[in-house]
Amino acid sequence: MRKGTKGSPVLFKLRKKFIALNMVCVMAVIAVSFTAICIFDWKQDVAEVQQAIANSLDNAIDQHERREMHNDRPPRHEFGENWASTSNANEQNSESEPQNGSDAGDGNDASSNDDATSHDGAQSGALAPKIGGGQGQTIPVAVYALNAEGSAMNASPAGTANINDEVLETALSRLTPAEDGTGSFSDLGLFFEKRTIGDTTYLAFADANSAAGWKSLALTLVGAAIAALAAFFVISLFFSRWALRPVEQTWRSQRQFIADASHELKTPLTVILADASIALEHPERTVESQRQWIEGIQIEGQRMQGLVEDMLALAKHDTAEVDAQATMGKQQEKLDVADMAQRAVLQFEAVAFERGVEINAAENSSAPAFIGGVRGDIERVLGILIDNACKYAEADGRVVVSAKREGKHAIVRVNNTGTPIPASDLPHIFDRFWRADEARTSGAGGYGLGLSIARSIVEEHGGTLSAQSSAERGTTFTAKFPIKKD
Repeated sequence: MRKGTKGSPVLFKLRKKFIALNMVCVMAVIAVSFTAICIFDWKQDVAEVQQAIANSLDNAIDQHERREMHNDRPPRHEFGENWASTSNANEQNSESEPQNGSDAGDGNDASSNDDATSHDGAQSGALAPKIGGGQGQTIPVAVYALNAEGSAMNASPAGTANINDEVLETALSRLTPAEDGTGSFSDLGLFFEKRTIGDTTYLAFADANSAAGWKSLALTLVGAAIAALAAFFVISLFFSRWALRPVEQTWRSQRQFIADASHELKTPLTVILADASIALEHPERTVESQRQWIEGIQIEGQRMQGLVEDMLALAKHDTAEVDAQATMGKQQEKLDVADMAQRAVLQFEAVAFERGVEINAAENSSAPAFIGGVRGDIERVLGILIDNACKYAEADGRVVVSAKREGKHAIVRVNNTGTPIPASDLPHIFDRFWRADEARTSGAGGYGLGLSIARSIVEEHGGTLSAQSSAERGTTFTAKFPIKKD
């Protein structure tokens, strides 16, 4: 049964760290992005408010200057006086002024009446700003004018804004000695602009909440961030399994490798200890009389040595850095694979003869197949493949080795007759410590490491190693190497 990450505390911790790291990265990206959006929106809001203040100030200055030209002075507020009472008194005075005029239908009087109406609307707040159509001022702005004597008068357009007397007097007391410019009073909740023209100082105010639209945007973004993080957490749970699957497989392979290696080492160790114990039970005997036990110790020791060497070879090829250093440390050569295959066949003729197997090298009529690599490693690959073919060929069977150039690759094929490898076993033949069923091996022995080593060496040289097996064509191992460029 397949074991998941739940069976391994190390993998479980690794998965949690993977998810946590992803969540932290996403949270950081979202926080930075949303903060930037909020800051940008706030700056836009502030710019709009400041533009509204500037527009209202320009309009109020224009209207105020026209009123000054017609001697139509708006209500004046002296510091320390009640604003409402002063405004009412001035409104009563303005109502009596038309009685002194005799030409009611004069155009100038009509203009003055229009200005007066506009001014009275500003004081009473009866007229509201027009909105829609992409025109007009939609942000309420209060504008005041200060003369050289320190008197303040409302110079706002009609129906724009009103300010509490205490807040107004505090703002005026701070701005009167200050230089012209723009800014804000966070404690008063106001944006302002001060502009001096001649002997008159104009002050424009807007509520700070006019630039608070970013707060609602921030709340919306926070909700969106929470939903996005929740969705990403669910996605991370799925992708963590997918991303850590190679690690999980490697972890299982490593544990299986250790278990298999321990098992393979256990048998020769048991034999060595048993033979040594028997020899020690009879110290009076000569070495010759205990030759059987000594030879058993030697044989099993050699087997252990071979196993350890194979495991070290696999460990070397498993580490990419070690592989690179090892390959760089060895002399790279331009090798003719076809020639090396023929030489390997000659070396295995005696082995094949002992096993009752016919071995041949296929004739090669193509161009030489030159590759770049380490001679000793390529010779080991050829030896493993040919020895494996001789081992699993039936009595009176045949082994054929061919090597030739095909396009941009050098192809080495080792074919043997005999019992084919079952289709269910083909995906596992390159696994470490894997061996075929006993009916096929027929006591061939081995540790199941040879093909794993061969594949590692071939891949280290930039090639591939594959296998095909059928009852009609036998079993064929194919090693493909890239051709070395001149």
